[in-house]
Amino acid sequence: MNTAKNPRILKSLLLILSFAWGMAACKSSPAEGDASETQALPTQSSTQSLPPGYVQTQGQQIRQWAVEAEASSEYSSPEWAAMQVIGAPDTQRCGDYQTAWASASSDSIVWLEVKFSLAVYVTTVNIIQTFNPNQIVTVELVGQSGRPIEIYNQPPVQVNQPCPYTLPISVDKTKGRFDTVRIAIDQSVLGLGWNQIDAVELVGEAD
Repeated sequence: MNTAKNPRILKSLLLILSFAWGMAACKSSPAEGDASETQALPTQSSTQSLPPGYVQTQGQQIRQWAVEAEASSEYSSPEWAAMQVIGAPDTQRCGDYQTAWASASSDSIVWLEVKFSLAVYVTTVNIIQTFNPNQIVTVELVGQSGRPIEIYNQPPVQVNQPCPYTLPISVDKTKGRFDTVRIAIDQSVLGLGWNQIDAVELVGEAD
C-alpha cells in the first residue's frame, strides 16, 4: 500500500510518531528545582549509620550538627581550626578557647562553610558563637545544585546577651533540600576581635 498517496493513513502515522516523541521527552526531562530534591528522602534507617549524636529525628523534624567544615582561614590547626565546628557544641564558656573556630586575623572578612549528613527542607539554622558575637553578616544555604539562597543579611552588631550566644535564623520551609550552610563574618567594623564559632545546627524536615 502506498501511504504517501493516502492522506488519512499518513496523518495517523504522524500523530502516533508525535505522541511517542512527546512521551520520550517527558521521561528524559529532569525535574526543575534543586538537584537534591531528586534524592530519596531520609528515613530513620538511613540515619543509623551516621555518627552518634550528629542527627536526631522526631517525627518529620530532623536536627543535625555539621560533619564537615572548611574556612577561608584558620588561626591554627587543630586548635581554632574549622574542624572545631564539627559536631555538637563543646565550648561551655565565652572566651578565646581553642575548641571553637577562629580566623587567622581578628579584623578580616572571612567565611565558614559547614556540611551536614542529610539534605533537608530547611526551617532553622542555629549558629553557636563563643567569642565576640555577632559579627555574622550573611548566611546562605547550598544544595547539590550549588546554587545558594540567602537566608540572613545584617550588618555586624555587638551582642550584650549571655554567652555562648546562639544566632537563630528561622525561615519558611524551603522548596528544595539543602545540606550546606555558608557563613560570612565581617570583623573589620566593630573592632571587637575574633568572632569565634563553636557549632552550627541545621533543622529541617524530611518532606
